[in-house]
Amino acid sequence: MRRKQIEKVQPKAPDRMGGRTLGRRVTAQLSGRCLVLDLWADGTWIHRHVTDTETGEYASYGMDGQWTAENLANAFVNDIWSLLSEEGLPISKGDRELALGAIKVDWPSDLYERVASLEREYARGRRDRKEQRRVQRIRELMESVPSPGKAVYDWIEEKAAGGLHYAIWEKGPGDFSCTSCGGIFTEAEAGARMKHRGEAACPLCGQLLRVEKRRRGIRLETRLTLVHGLDGKRGIQRHFVVSVYWERGLFRTVRLHETIRCMLHKGPWSRHLCDIYYMQAGEWDNKGNPCNLRWRPGYLYPEGIQEGLEGTAYQGWADVFRYMASMGMRANYDRLLADRREEFIGMVEYLAKGRFRRLLEETSEQVDFDHGYGSYNALDVFGEDICEVMYIWDMQKIIRLRQEDGGVNMLEWLQWADAEKKRIGSDVLAWYGRNGISNGQYGSSRASRRLSPEQLMHYIERQVKESYGGKRKAGSVFETYEDYLSMSERLGKDMSDAMVYRPRELKRRHGEAVEEHSRHMEAERARKDAEQARKDAERMEEKYPGSGAVLAQIRPKYEYEGERFRIMVPGSFCDIVLEGMALHHCVGGTERYFDRILQHETYICFLRRTEEPDRPFYTIEVEPGGTIRQHRGMYDGEPDIEEVKPFLREWQKEIRKRMKEEDHEHARLSAVKREQNMEELRQKNNTRVLEALMEDLMEVV
Repeated sequence: MRRKQIEKVQPKAPDRMGGRTLGRRVTAQLSGRCLVLDLWADGTWIHRHVTDTETGEYASYGMDGQWTAENLANAFVNDIWSLLSEEGLPISKGDRELALGAIKVDWPSDLYERVASLEREYARGRRDRKEQRRVQRIRELMESVPSPGKAVYDWIEEKAAGGLHYAIWEKGPGDFSCTSCGGIFTEAEAGARMKHRGEAACPLCGQLLRVEKRRRGIRLETRLTLVHGLDGKRGIQRHFVVSVYWERGLFRTVRLHETIRCMLHKGPWSRHLCDIYYMQAGEWDNKGNPCNLRWRPGYLYPEGIQEGLEGTAYQGWADVFRYMASMGMRANYDRLLADRREEFIGMVEYLAKGRFRRLLEETSEQVDFDHGYGSYNALDVFGEDICEVMYIWDMQKIIRLRQEDGGVNMLEWLQWADAEKKRIGSDVLAWYGRNGISNGQYGSSRASRRLSPEQLMHYIERQVKESYGGKRKAGSVFETYEDYLSMSERLGKDMSDAMVYRPRELKRRHGEAVEEHSRHMEAERARKDAEQARKDAERMEEKYPGSGAVLAQIRPKYEYEGERFRIMVPGSFCDIVLEGMALHHCVGGTERYFDRILQHETYICFLRRTEEPDRPFYTIEVEPGGTIRQHRGMYDGEPDIEEVKPFLREWQKEIRKRMKEEDHEHARLSAVKREQNMEELRQKNNTRVLEALMEDLMEVV
């Protein structure tokens, strides 16, 4: 598109429509193969849009003399809710025919939509070409990355598997295959009993083998990081999944699967310190990570580190990484790179040269990609010596940490022991580490107020065996113990009594505490419900005065007791509200039932078991003539309804005997209102409620 040439084309003034030039108008003209559309407002030119009629390329030119890459809709419509159309933005018949003749699009009929469709095709093609160029650049960059050589395979095989080889049992003939030499031999030739997971020497090559009788193949997985130079602009960090296979009849084999590549930029030419590429469906890409690939702790290959990091923002790590790689130390090397502070690099060097292998690996996993190694972690980045770094002032404890190859959990326990001036045994540390109970969990627990770490260990171990028969893990039992102590405190138990804070049968006492706590919570909820019910009932009684008199009037007629069940009339609206809260249904929560009581349309009665007169069981809505409209139990359920119905029939007969003339009149009117209510539900097509009411309805036989 020749923009200078188009700028020289004078805007074409719009034709006068009805003798007026007011409003927004569009004119069209051609400049070469470009369609030029000028936008006018009240006779003043304000904008120009140009579209190449062959390619669909477009651009806009405004009163400020600046070109923009806006499409037609964005250029001519300044309201996001408006649609561009010939009706809203008129164009003369001659200009329209000129534009339609130039645009090689046959559909739709609206001129602007034809231009827009041509521009959309151009934009789509431009995006596709841009994406193709991006993919091609990535492909060329990835192809420039060399494959790991034999030296890498040999090095990682030695680190991951060392001299480990297997004698795998050939099930048929009873022979064994050696994964070191690939040969086959018998148990007699080995001269020793080939016991599963035992050891024996291969009679063919002399290699010491581990006997495997249950699997045809064994797989070991670890991770490998490679750092090396790529070109003058980049170093590269590469992440591999390493799989070592021992298979029957084959030699030990190593396979590398590369999952992540991190390009480390050298110099200021890029606004990013690095770019990360992920292996996705057999191709490398950096637009996302849909496979959720992650850097994991692994080994670092010692060759190429200096060349890979030199000139990048991460070159401060070069010496430390080379030392760690030479010592075969495992770590999450990508997370380490994320913290480039000199103090953190120095702290890692302390750990590496002090041979705190496990602590270093776990510390590398605690580095945040955005914020680095935080001050909330166990080590002090700004410590000037190893004691300050570890917050431990007793060197014997630091030496012990190294000798036992302790991790973060052991470090925190030793920090606690150093601060409290207490001793803690290796068996105790091993137990807490094995069961995943950190010093922080112990320190914040209620158990720590009564029991030392060693006492807690012995108590939990005894409960695992005696209370749970060895079927639950120690960490889970510890959580149960904490739950028991918490409930005991809330129940007001004497926590200074050893019988309370260290029960002999934890499982039983925990169950008892749960039941007692539930009863306590139920009583508290009932108290709150009663208070709320009282407030609701007061409000209802103010709105419906005389309710107590109505309930007192019907009590002699409706209360009835049988052998298993009894009917009770509530003493007040408060009792009705409490009943609804206890059984979790709508009685007491809506005003229509109170209105019906005062109108003598229906009454609310309580059905209770004879042996439990104070425990809510069923709420009954009954008409003055004995017809039962609803009978609802807990959560609108109907427990033991077939046992209840015969008693309800018996009760209905008793009501008929007690009815007076006024009751018969109330019953007649109630039946009429019931039918009106049913008809309203039918007209509203509320079949769910209608079916429920019809199912509950029990008319007097």
